[in-house]
Amino acid sequence: MGGPQRSIAATLGRSLLIVGGVGVIVLLGAIVLDYHITFTALRDPQALSRAVHEVSAHALLPALVIAIPMGFAAFLSVRAALRPIHRAAQAVALSGQAAPGVRVDSRDFPAEIAPLAEGVNSLLGRLEDLADRNAAFAADVAHELRTPLTVIGLELEQLKGVDACALQDQVRRMQKLVNQLMLIAQLDTQDHRLGFDRQVDLHGVATEVVAQMAPQAVAAGRLLELDDLGSEAVVGQAEALAAALRNLVENALRVTPAGAAVTVVAGPGPVLAVCDGGSGLTPAELDRLSDRHVRADKASSDGAGLGLAIVRKIVTAHGGTLTSTKAQARLTMTFPSAPPVR
Repeated sequence: MGGPQRSIAATLGRSLLIVGGVGVIVLLGAIVLDYHITFTALRDPQALSRAVHEVSAHALLPALVIAIPMGFAAFLSVRAALRPIHRAAQAVALSGQAAPGVRVDSRDFPAEIAPLAEGVNSLLGRLEDLADRNAAFAADVAHELRTPLTVIGLELEQLKGVDACALQDQVRRMQKLVNQLMLIAQLDTQDHRLGFDRQVDLHGVATEVVAQMAPQAVAAGRLLELDDLGSEAVVGQAEALAAALRNLVENALRVTPAGAAVTVVAGPGPVLAVCDGGSGLTPAELDRLSDRHVRADKASSDGAGLGLAIVRKIVTAHGGTLTSTKAQARLTMTFPSAPPVR
């Protein structure tokens, strides 16, 4: 393991102090040699007083007068030299949140640091290529699976009996998983942000999802309600936002007891939330369950383990946050407000 990280500014500052101290020592030595001062001569109080005066007037005072402006100039120079490095660090830190293709601008870099920036840019390029290939592979696999699953589902509809119903349920689970894999692959590709240029009415999204999920809620013996508290428009993709809300509603229907209600809340502001009849999730549990292939123990066997991971990915892509309130058994998606239309 390496030691603590060293600051370039602190290292340069210590170096300048050492250089200044050595310079003062050399200057004092020159004065001693020039005036032939010896320890024997300094035994005389008058000689000692004159020596102190000479050293103060010709060494310490000039060194102090020169050191203050030189120290300030050195501070400004070091800060100016390190400014491109700080900008590069900020660019790299924001690369995961900014649009794909971000690179470190090394045009203003010192010659000694430019190779580091070029190496970082090369690494970012390789990581983006790898992510694109993985996403494309997942999308291709999911697409190839959809057709045979659809054919199997159609064939099973011709069969009767308990076994046929069980097989149909398994096919539906696989179709759901394939659709989730395709959605994740789309969100992982570089161009998933290109469609985030339209204003989306969150009330419309909530109304559409409630209408779509109402038959499933009735079949499961649950109530599905919509509560509009004055939602605002956001910039994004209506299809992706609907998919995120649909996943939350599906999870809520699974954990809500029969006869209880699941409430979809739109607003106030750029907010979509789902309140269920379950025990709720703590923020730590939400973080754990938002990982792929992790599902709550209380979820039924038809969950694919990707729902909350997809929700968080969609919310993050829209610049929002996914939070939980255990006391209210509520999951909330909060987004940035859309700029006013001019």
